[in-house]
Amino acid sequence: MPHTILVSEGDTPLGGRLADLLLARGASVITTVSRAAGAEQGAVAAGPNGRRMVVPWNRRSPMSARALLLDIATAFDSIDEAIILEPPCAVSAALHDIPSADVERAFDDAKGPVFLAREVLAAFLSKGKGVLCMVSMGPATGPIESGLRECFRGVCSALFVAPALKGITVNGFQSGAVDVEEYAAFIDRTLEEKARKISGRWFTWSTRGGLFPGVRAGAGRKG
Repeated sequence: MPHTILVSEGDTPLGGRLADLLLARGASVITTVSRAAGAEQGAVAAGPNGRRMVVPWNRRSPMSARALLLDIATAFDSIDEAIILEPPCAVSAALHDIPSADVERAFDDAKGPVFLAREVLAAFLSKGKGVLCMVSMGPATGPIESGLRECFRGVCSALFVAPALKGITVNGFQSGAVDVEEYAAFIDRTLEEKARKISGRWFTWSTRGGLFPGVRAGAGRKG
């Protein structure tokens, strides 16, 4: 188990559940929460197995992503692993019924994972190792969410084969269902069993049978 793990979207059901599972395994966990929700940064709290810290940030700001990593470095020195979740999208109406302001907000929030992954990868490359997992969840409920999900997964798939990331383990998780408990348990279990040892794969969970084998994207990379 890596010593320190960053989990984004800690104020969502999946992010919160993943943080709990990793803490139970003895990791120290930093969770990001939306600054728009009025959250305040929490001090590092010692749990029964590991330490936990909550850090608010602005998904729409690259400077906020950079400041987040600096806050983590102050409290934990560095991170060993990052689990970056696709941000929630509340835009599910037909395209012609969606106000322009809602479209802009949805696309602005979608920048967050890219900003955060960029800073995390820079930190990993500076020390020559690290594990990055990108997590997508559930069926798309409208044209905007569908488009943003394809962008999220496309960025992750491109990272699988990026030659500049040699030595960094990058994988993705995806699900067509919305069972938070089961999906979080699948991610936790897969990380323990294989996703920290191999790189360049999608691991897919479904309620029909639970586990499907990871599918290699492109040529893949050696971690």
